[in-house]
Amino acid sequence: MVCGGLLCVNSLANLRDVAHRTPGLRPGILWRSDAPHVGDEVPTGHEPWPPSVVIDLRDDAERSHGHPLASLTTVVEVPVFADAALASQAAGGTIAGLYGRMLQPDAAARFVEAVTIVAQADGSALVHCSAGKDRTGVTVALALALIGVERRHIVEDYVLTTASMPGVLARMARQFGIGDGAANLADIPREVLEAPAHAIELVLDTWDAHPGGVEAWFVSAGGDAAVVTSLKQRLLAL
Repeated sequence: MVCGGLLCVNSLANLRDVAHRTPGLRPGILWRSDAPHVGDEVPTGHEPWPPSVVIDLRDDAERSHGHPLASLTTVVEVPVFADAALASQAAGGTIAGLYGRMLQPDAAARFVEAVTIVAQADGSALVHCSAGKDRTGVTVALALALIGVERRHIVEDYVLTTASMPGVLARMARQFGIGDGAANLADIPREVLEAPAHAIELVLDTWDAHPGGVEAWFVSAGGDAAVVTSLKQRLLAL
């Protein structure tokens, strides 16, 4: 794949079935990706397409032309918060600051909502934001942590996004009309443009340190313990 070329720009650059690299999961249930664009090719290896439900974590400013899959399947908008967008990161934010912000109560409630939709979906569920890295990464990590996936496997899934970032950035540059994006990305810390292990480990550390662990954190953020049971039934290959 030549990221930045036609193939990368017209195809989802960060799409994957979480089960493909995470032992013990049922395939075809939880997918993650960058944002779908109008004119994207139908991805292969993820049949049937589109998924039965799409969870869009972006804010309104990131949805310039509506959702391209809205006429084909159920799309649920779960905006985590507006300042998670790339433009805000470019304004001087750090990845530690961003991930710390995503653990605050207002954003936490959105992650609870997203995971609940995954647990209750009838068929495959696709979670995405703009890059499929930060908000999507925390959502997937929460789902995996709640069903008891080992920490190392959660981190391994998260860091896979680094290899996809050139293609993701090419697609975002086209969507937001910023040419090749070089001038806009020059001032952004390198770690923000990657998926470093320490970013998601910060989140996992917070959940582990919470009294009662990640499930208690989930409930304290507005989740229902019954959702965790449903999530296990949906995701685990029993």
